[in-house]
Amino acid sequence: MTAFFRQIQTTYIYHWIIWIILIFFKLIMDYSVFGNFLLPMNIKLFLISIILFYISYYIFLPFIIRQSPKRILVITISFVVIYVALMIVFMPPLPQHPPFSPKDFPKNERMKPFHNGISFYDICFRIGLFSMIFSTLLFFVDKWMENGKKIKALEFERQSSELKILREQINPHFFFNALNSIYSLSIIQSKDTPRVILILSDIMRYVLNNKSLHKNNLNDEITNIKKYIEIQSIRFNKFSNLNYEFQGNFESYEIEPLLLLTFVENAFKYADLRKGSLDIKVNLNNGLLDFDIRNFYENKNYEKSDDSKLGIENTKMKLNLLYPDKYQLDINDNGSEYKVNLKLQLN
Repeated sequence: MTAFFRQIQTTYIYHWIIWIILIFFKLIMDYSVFGNFLLPMNIKLFLISIILFYISYYIFLPFIIRQSPKRILVITISFVVIYVALMIVFMPPLPQHPPFSPKDFPKNERMKPFHNGISFYDICFRIGLFSMIFSTLLFFVDKWMENGKKIKALEFERQSSELKILREQINPHFFFNALNSIYSLSIIQSKDTPRVILILSDIMRYVLNNKSLHKNNLNDEITNIKKYIEIQSIRFNKFSNLNYEFQGNFESYEIEPLLLLTFVENAFKYADLRKGSLDIKVNLNNGLLDFDIRNFYENKNYEKSDDSKLGIENTKMKLNLLYPDKYQLDINDNGSEYKVNLKLQLN
């Protein structure tokens, strides 16, 4: 019962607003013409109108739309023919003479309220016709609005499902690359291996705790990227040309989890630090995130794996799903240098 009243108060609240407006104008018109609100007659008039309206709205029209198109056409034509025939049969005779001459209109003494009440003809054919047309109009407006909400809900569900799949796909790709880094350190028996494992455990905990469809605090995301960079810095400590810079108040914004990490992973995976520097710059200014990454690679040894292509494609799909018209992604490859620039407007 509570849900029913809540539906009346929300979904169909404009019905009541329209009824109130109609009643208000009808009373004002009667008072301005007849000098009387004609309350007894108007109460009957609108009570009958509302009853006929909702009989049509909740019973007749739902029955009609459940039929096949052919049956709808047959029912509609039959109803119109029968309705018009009955209206002609029960139509009262027209007055032989006008109640007043045109020259007397609209003198007040000639404008008298009707005292005949509401006849059977009025109920079936005047009020009924108004209620039928009015209910049909609002019924299909409501259906259109309801279908719009369903379409939005289905679209949101579809995007949520796609996003969940994308997140599940990128996690194994991330862990595979990270484990490769640890494996490289373990082969040379680096004393930094335990520390790298500890850092990786923090990253794994962060990734596994962020499988919901909610965005993460940007500062946490940047911290996670810094930890990954630290792992790779330990791995490539024999090279000095690894540069990274982070500027901005990251605490005030949120971002899709692991959105930037794919580009960082690929840069480290293919970078040849003997040929050139690997540069990572992240700048946040008034909600505009400017992410820039560059690395050099050896062309003869360069061949992108399917995992890397999948990671980049997943990131593009995430951007399209979550940030439509709010980002610009430029990826440039000149044969020896790979550049990625992402400008993303955050809320």
